[in-house]
Amino acid sequence: MFHALIPFESISYTKRFLTNCYEKQSYAQARKLSYHTSFSFIYHLQQGRLYFEQARTAPIQIQPVLLFYGTVQMLKACVLTSDPFYPENSAILAHGVTTRKRKKQGYRFLDDEIKVQKNGLFLHSLNKMFHVKQPATEKYKMIFLFKQISEMHSLFSTIYNQTISLPVTHRPQSFSVSSILLDDLHMTANRFGLFLEQQEQKPGLWFNRQIGIQTTKQSLTIPLNIKPTLYQTPPWLTSKGGQHSILRKREDLCTLPELSIHYLLLYNLSMICRYEAEWWGELLHTFDGDDLPFIKQYLFIAKDKLPFLFEYYFTLKLED
Repeated sequence: MFHALIPFESISYTKRFLTNCYEKQSYAQARKLSYHTSFSFIYHLQQGRLYFEQARTAPIQIQPVLLFYGTVQMLKACVLTSDPFYPENSAILAHGVTTRKRKKQGYRFLDDEIKVQKNGLFLHSLNKMFHVKQPATEKYKMIFLFKQISEMHSLFSTIYNQTISLPVTHRPQSFSVSSILLDDLHMTANRFGLFLEQQEQKPGLWFNRQIGIQTTKQSLTIPLNIKPTLYQTPPWLTSKGGQHSILRKREDLCTLPELSIHYLLLYNLSMICRYEAEWWGELLHTFDGDDLPFIKQYLFIAKDKLPFLFEYYFTLKLED
């Protein structure tokens, strides 16, 4: 776990890495800034790694807390690669999201909501890491967030008998998906092309609009300028194994990067784990409703996929 991050245990290597990051962003005195941030960067990585390692062997009762704080520490290290002045003020130190304080009778986790706040780590990391200044909405349901993780889709199929996504085939210069998608999304090929353009961080980054989408009765072919990275793929979802898919309902599509999805889910689960002990204990022992299998499946996935996502982010930084 986190083998790609071992070089960052060298302070001289870390200073060179951060200097390079800051120079590419045209910060003045990049080397001086890297001296200021390098130890903090290393400590965040070490702390985050420790949380994730403990989560792999900890009882499920406390896994959400360990995974959430591991994610927080890793996000802070990621932010330092783009923002050498983090944290500039105390408002940025807040988590940046909130949930209902008390769970009402008949509470169901899948229907619970999380709300994005104006200040804090959530929005700051979105901006600095992924150049997203404001998410499309300020509230997200847990079931909606679960749908954004491709490894969860098989559970939706098993429990609800729903095929919520379609597989996407990656060819050297294109994506290919069943033409059923247009009917599912209630879009024409031209409208879908415009939709894809809106999802790109920069126009023409990966979608080749000049060629345009090609259609047959069986499939759509989406031409690519380059293969999107794991953080340039909305509305495409990507598994750890590299398989792509896309959700079939327009209202399920989301522009948040997957790391942000995990942050929202784990924040809510960690709050429940800490402050709703009675509900959490009953959930784990009564097997009532659909919440438990989704939460268990998610925690199993998160323990493995989150370290992969963070390693992938730093690998991109090294190659940039």
